[in-house]
Amino acid sequence: MAKNLKKFVNPKFTRTADLDLLRRLLERHQADLQGLDIALFDRDPDEARRTIQNFFAGPEDNYTEGLVADLHRIAELGNANGLQLLLEQARRLGVQITPANDGDDTAEATQDPKHVAFRMFLDQPAVFNAAADMLSYTTLSSFTEFAGVEEGIEAQIDDGTRQAFQRDAERLFEADLRGRYCRVGRYDDDDEINVVVTHGAQLTTTEIIEAGADRVISFREAEHAVLSYAATTGRLKVGGFAKARRGELAEIFAGSMLKRPRFFAAPDAQNLYTLVPVERAGFGFTFNHAFDPDIRRVQIVEVQADRLGTDPRSGETRTFWSHVIRDGRDNALARLGEGTRGIVFGADWRLNHIVIRVHIDVGGSKPARVTVKLKPPDTAMFKRHRFEGRIMALLRRNGLVNDRLPGKAAVAAE
Repeated sequence: MAKNLKKFVNPKFTRTADLDLLRRLLERHQADLQGLDIALFDRDPDEARRTIQNFFAGPEDNYTEGLVADLHRIAELGNANGLQLLLEQARRLGVQITPANDGDDTAEATQDPKHVAFRMFLDQPAVFNAAADMLSYTTLSSFTEFAGVEEGIEAQIDDGTRQAFQRDAERLFEADLRGRYCRVGRYDDDDEINVVVTHGAQLTTTEIIEAGADRVISFREAEHAVLSYAATTGRLKVGGFAKARRGELAEIFAGSMLKRPRFFAAPDAQNLYTLVPVERAGFGFTFNHAFDPDIRRVQIVEVQADRLGTDPRSGETRTFWSHVIRDGRDNALARLGEGTRGIVFGADWRLNHIVIRVHIDVGGSKPARVTVKLKPPDTAMFKRHRFEGRIMALLRRNGLVNDRLPGKAAVAAE
């Protein structure tokens, strides 16, 4: 486990952090601290801060595994993005975050995102855990997507369906030697329902040195699987879990929260994206974004073209060789056409994937940039915490999304 504690617990922090919060955090691990007496908080405040600063500047072996984990979790939410997540989840749970505003610099400093995260970690663990769950969702870029056999099927998430999901998910995690622990959080985001499942990683056993002696410890780090479902489109995104098991997690969601077993099991449930329009247009293809005035530019920064053929031994279609072209300044697809001869899409050549960079006007001097990797039939990889709707509209308007007919999908499922 990487520590990197000094970046978080720096002199500026120890000079301004609420001493009561520091004391409470350290008291959680008092029995295992090396070289720090909690009684220091009963002394002069300035001396206490200097002692704490020296402690964190000292050997990292003085920190317990639990303290390392706590500080990592606080640090992950101790920034502007984390503060917004904390505020949003506090509003959702009806918890008021009262700003300190006593007119002095120290009180003002407690509104710093690190300090808010620190206080919420200790005083409002439900809010902190909910924000940490949402952070797991917003930092994921790779999802496996499934299209359901119908649109408009609403998820039913209550105590009963949550427990049913948890029971089946626990068995799945246990089968993968990840233990049985499972915590399910549900969060709404416009027309999507996000389910964040906290579970154990595979067991780690390691030898450590503590108090002048060596010993062996075993632990599981916490990991998060994320499911995001939109009833309007019938689509489910699953991320943060082994790809080979995502279909099973989707089935658990369908059976427990949709009451529709095999809802995502149609043969074309993952035939979601296509590059056929690009192949038809050839090396001159460009994205049409005139429908969205906020999109300034769409670059094609990488393409991979595969030469396909039939293996004479097995009779199966396989890739003989590939060309990968990258161009961060102009158009990688055009560069592919200029630099190669004999490539004709639709015959023996296929596009494996493209990577695009979308420049979006956000009102500043520089546009925001979103990088998207599109790899049919089931992968559109990009960070979805901003502009997801706009990116999906761009792909759909350019014919790169396979919109399925619900009736046809239902027949396929049968």
